[in-house]
Amino acid sequence: MKNKTPLVFLLVTTLLLSGNLQLSSAQNLEALAEYSIKLAISPDHLESGTAEHPVGYLYVLSKHGVPITSSYDVPVSLSSDDPTIASVPAKTILKANEEFVSFPIITTEKSGKTTINASLNGKTTFQKIQVGTDETYLPDDLILELNLPTNEMHVNSQMPFSVFLKNADGTIIRAPNDVEIILEYDELLASPDSNLLKIKKGDYYAWGILSSHEKIGNTFVRAIHEESGLDVAKSIEISSTLPTGLKLSVFPKLIPAEYDRTLDIFVTVVDSDGNPTKTHEDIELEFFSNEQFPIGDVLDKISKDETPIIKKGEFGYLLQEKFSLQNLLKNDILIGVSSEGYGTATDTFRTVGESIEEGNKLKRTLQNVFSFGFNVKDYGNTVKVFGLDFIPSNATAFFTYQLSMIEDDEDDDGIRPDGTEIEINPECAEQSDEDTGSSDDVTHNTELSPEEIILYSIDCLEDEELYPMQATETLYADGFIKKVNVISSDDKLAQIIDGGKILSSYSFGTAEISTGQKTGPVTISTSINGVGTGSFTSNVVNTLEQKEVRIFSPTGENSLIFDRDGYFDLFLIALDGKERPKVMKESGKYLITPTNGLVEIAKGTTFTFAQLRSDSFDISVGKSNILLTIEPIGENADLKLEGNKAFTTQPSSQIQISLPLAKINSNHQENLGVIQLVDLQGYPVIPKFNVKSKITSSENSVVQIIDDSIIPAGSSYATFPIKTTGSVGTATISASAKGVNGTSSIINAASSQMQLQIFTGGLVDVVKVDDPIEFKLFVDDENAESVPGASIKIITKGDAVISPEVVRTSSDGSAIVSLTAFEGPNISFDIIATAEGYAEGKDSFTVNVDSPDKTFNGIELELPEWIVYLVIGGILMIGVVVFVFLKKSKADLEEDWEEEEEI
Repeated sequence: MKNKTPLVFLLVTTLLLSGNLQLSSAQNLEALAEYSIKLAISPDHLESGTAEHPVGYLYVLSKHGVPITSSYDVPVSLSSDDPTIASVPAKTILKANEEFVSFPIITTEKSGKTTINASLNGKTTFQKIQVGTDETYLPDDLILELNLPTNEMHVNSQMPFSVFLKNADGTIIRAPNDVEIILEYDELLASPDSNLLKIKKGDYYAWGILSSHEKIGNTFVRAIHEESGLDVAKSIEISSTLPTGLKLSVFPKLIPAEYDRTLDIFVTVVDSDGNPTKTHEDIELEFFSNEQFPIGDVLDKISKDETPIIKKGEFGYLLQEKFSLQNLLKNDILIGVSSEGYGTATDTFRTVGESIEEGNKLKRTLQNVFSFGFNVKDYGNTVKVFGLDFIPSNATAFFTYQLSMIEDDEDDDGIRPDGTEIEINPECAEQSDEDTGSSDDVTHNTELSPEEIILYSIDCLEDEELYPMQATETLYADGFIKKVNVISSDDKLAQIIDGGKILSSYSFGTAEISTGQKTGPVTISTSINGVGTGSFTSNVVNTLEQKEVRIFSPTGENSLIFDRDGYFDLFLIALDGKERPKVMKESGKYLITPTNGLVEIAKGTTFTFAQLRSDSFDISVGKSNILLTIEPIGENADLKLEGNKAFTTQPSSQIQISLPLAKINSNHQENLGVIQLVDLQGYPVIPKFNVKSKITSSENSVVQIIDDSIIPAGSSYATFPIKTTGSVGTATISASAKGVNGTSSIINAASSQMQLQIFTGGLVDVVKVDDPIEFKLFVDDENAESVPGASIKIITKGDAVISPEVVRTSSDGSAIVSLTAFEGPNISFDIIATAEGYAEGKDSFTVNVDSPDKTFNGIELELPEWIVYLVIGGILMIGVVVFVFLKKSKADLEEDWEEEEEI
């Protein structure tokens, strides 16, 4: 009988397992009371175009929303609300024991939204689908941007510009359809190559070319998106290096009021920004002065007889003429020049009363009275150099150097520090209160401001100011006796052509210089033997010289947008010193790193467009920064043009996970997910190359992703398998790919059957041995609903008995059983509940047992009685031996004590 027990147990187990397998496998839908159907289209947004997309799925769900299979083939009816957008087969078959049925979605060239419908056994479901883009859709928080590389332009030049749309957080919008941008502008000064720019469907921006005309001024460009009512405008200043005006410089600023005094009158041309330039035509000049006699008459005669001209291609004109100034002691003597179409220009100088000769300290007054002697100040000497602040490259210019004395105000009261008197011009001497008299209407010369005071003598100057000093002999910058030395700090910037000379009885000389192609600051220094040195720093400029190669991103000043293949667009623009686009005289090549792209701006142009791509740097997920460096390349490359610019980069697309079902059957094996390449607004993106993805599961104990998926070139999506383990739970599936933003989605693996729950009622905490008690068992589902007719099996461990061992629940989901405990201190038992349509429920219970204390006897030890007596006898024998030993030991000790007393 015992040999048959394992066989019977095996048969029972097999029956139970076969029953459970039947519950978790195919269902007879006709007999199943509650179920539903689920239509899934993954992805539900497809690119437009005639194609067949296997993205339709139909599932049968249990009443708990978990997929189940049918035990027989079931026909499914399909339809589309608008077959001109997307159509489906009229029918398909959900085959027996298959977990779902898939069917194709057939798209056309038409974009729009429609609904796909499905019905099975009278149950219906539907799913919306979008094909292409909705032509009426654009986000509400749009901002229209007009992007210019610079706000400066030269006449007759060109530069690119772009327009794009972005949302409130700065993300550039990929056009869901063609977006038209209307342009308004002042065509007198500049105009774009088109009145309409179109951001094409799928693009992020549109660009055009702005061309300036021959006139200078301030113009504007306005971009308008009529559909949204958005507009934006920016101004552009258009200037020219062609001469638009004149500049007049008179040197030196102080000369004696004497007969036949010469001035350097230098007339130059300037552009609209006031920068020096060269003429493109001959410019006739007419001079004038506010002092008609003795200056104006002379200038009129020169203008009529000599016709002064700034010749074509030159920078300026130098007029050196003698004037009789012996009766003209005055400030702010004006000399002017004018030319038709170029306006007028003026400058001023001052005359001084006393002439002081170098060396012998000879002073000559306005009345030609000479004063010799030791009552003249001991002045310090120096050289003052005059020049222009800016000179164009490849031009001729002039510098004036003047012998000068340095005023010292410490003794302007006529008393030396040692107390001796000094001859001071009365008009320059400090006045005491007594000398001023009582009239308030009289203002003494020294009470005037430094700009208004009449310079009768050097003593009228402020401390450390310079006063002209006459040479007693002619001082030459060349020849055998060279006393004047004029040098340049950089001959490549400016070379001395003629150092000039200072004639006897004159205070100044004129040096001629020639500038080169090189630009930058240059210092012209003059030293005169026995006098001192002086210098003047000028800047050689070329307003049309290329000073910069600028990277212009059409998607924002500091923003680059990469497509998923790593491509991005940019412009390179040649700029002059005024940040105006410069027309290249020769082609220029530039290396852009780290993209390692070689870009050329062609001769006769100002910019070039380039689309670059590189595997030498990673395209990070999300926003990141990249530094692009430009380096000129070629035999005569100007390394000063090397530069860099930092950009914020961001991928233009993301890989999106689409799950046909968010809750799958933990026992089904044919589960799948879909990855799709979309832009940041969720529109499908068609890659140029295969896109290899990385797909992972956060809980491999629940679901596992065995194979990564590849989105093929020309398609926006691909499927991937999801493997279940039989365990229920939740996991996060994440997908990523190089150059795109990754996403994740939560999936839930569940059983198609609800789990049975077991509870007890009336079971006390402590039971007595051999004292039967009754209690109730309750079986509920996961929704706490009672389950009638559930089979309950109770398994004990031999320390108790529960009767009956197998019982079914009544209509209220309960059953009554009896428990008898045999021993303590506690007992435990397992309960297994099963019911049709439910997952098996298991639970374990432990109950404390109140049992009496046990006595030690042979019966309880289950030993033979003679062994018990033998053990007791052994114990008594040991006691007797111990007693005898202790008694003998006491007698021996008493004998020892008696022997010690006798001694």
